[in-house]
Amino acid sequence: MQKETYSFLILAAGKGTRMKSRKPKVLHDVAGEPIISHIINTIISIKKNIYVDKIAVVLGNNSKEIKSFIKANFEGIDIIIQKKQLGTADAVLSTKNIFKNYNNKLIILCGDTPLISSKLLLNLIKLGKNYRIGLSGFKSMNPHGYGRVVLNEYKKVKSIVEESDASNEEKKIDLCNSGMYVIDSKLLFSLLSNVKVNSKKKEMYLTDIIYLASKEDVNIGISYNKEIESLGVNDREGLAMAEKEMQIILRKKAMQRGATLIAPETVFLCKDTKISKDVCIGPNVVFGPGVKIGEGVKIEAFCHIEGVTIKKNCIIGPFARLRPGTVLEDSVKVGNFVEVKKSKIKKGAKVNHLTYVGDSDIGINTNIGAGVITCNYDGVNKNKTNIGNNSFIGSNVSLVAPLKVGSETIIGAGSVITKNVPSNMLAVERNKQVIVRRRNKK
Repeated sequence: MQKETYSFLILAAGKGTRMKSRKPKVLHDVAGEPIISHIINTIISIKKNIYVDKIAVVLGNNSKEIKSFIKANFEGIDIIIQKKQLGTADAVLSTKNIFKNYNNKLIILCGDTPLISSKLLLNLIKLGKNYRIGLSGFKSMNPHGYGRVVLNEYKKVKSIVEESDASNEEKKIDLCNSGMYVIDSKLLFSLLSNVKVNSKKKEMYLTDIIYLASKEDVNIGISYNKEIESLGVNDREGLAMAEKEMQIILRKKAMQRGATLIAPETVFLCKDTKISKDVCIGPNVVFGPGVKIGEGVKIEAFCHIEGVTIKKNCIIGPFARLRPGTVLEDSVKVGNFVEVKKSKIKKGAKVNHLTYVGDSDIGINTNIGAGVITCNYDGVNKNKTNIGNNSFIGSNVSLVAPLKVGSETIIGAGSVITKNVPSNMLAVERNKQVIVRRRNKK
């Protein structure tokens, strides 16, 4: 059976002045991923259900940073510049050359709504099968700030009234507009040709197409979504709310897949965090982007983990920091107050406490004692330390890279090792201890 064809239009031309930031609003992160990226990835996630012909994004002037991000991270996305920001209807009109003669349905989304789900999009698609135009809406206990969906006496959609233009009676309506639509492309541009500039805000509202369509007796459908999915990030408070809600979603998914979160409300995940079953995560653990965790891993409290692959049955923490480029093979132990950066620690190795491991390769079953430092930076370059299998590095050893330590080798406590140590050797370096009698106190 042939899949239906849809295209998606994301409106992201807003200035975002309420964010009070040099960074464009849609590039602010929610769960380690820019807002615009969440929306595009949600569209990509439903490609197995429909054929997505085009994804287009409308940007405003001075949007080079957003354009560069999209080009660097996604393929085949059309970018259209709205030269003058004259409202949402004008933003859609700026895509006329792409979609005017388009024969399929178009789904229009807001560029600042990171919490939209694949279910919401599929409901819009379902709506598009039965209606030439449809919108997504929700009922709210506190609808202040949202456009209201006005129904006629037959409970059919009549119009959308923006908050600033609503009468006192219309403000009592609890059915709100999500700002997301599915519409026949040719009908869209026909309706847009009749949209007038709003006298108060001097903008053209996309919402006006709903009233124009109802005047032409076009049957308008509506699907219902959760209110939180319509949350638009307009300021820092909205960004914090989106982060809070996204974390609730991600924690729930992790637990549904078989992970234990001891204090879920204190664990912070990224959208791309991959957690296998039977993983146990203690309180106050923070995951940055790019983390993969194998089965049976235990992560104790107060760890920070980013850009790391952790294989089966490892034990991490408490108070450990794992930095990008690190790989822990099966059954590795990284203990308290240990920092590991861009290193591979092989099966069964232990780095138990108060240690820095950077740009290193540590062999199978090797033990790294307390206070060991791999001195990887010489002021100009980062240098590598290689330690073989079944070796023992004593406490408070400084390993000055570039350095190779063989297998079955012991390094005595307190040594500063600057030269390679072959396998099956004992290396000890320390100056002679001097004891001098103190002068008598007067």
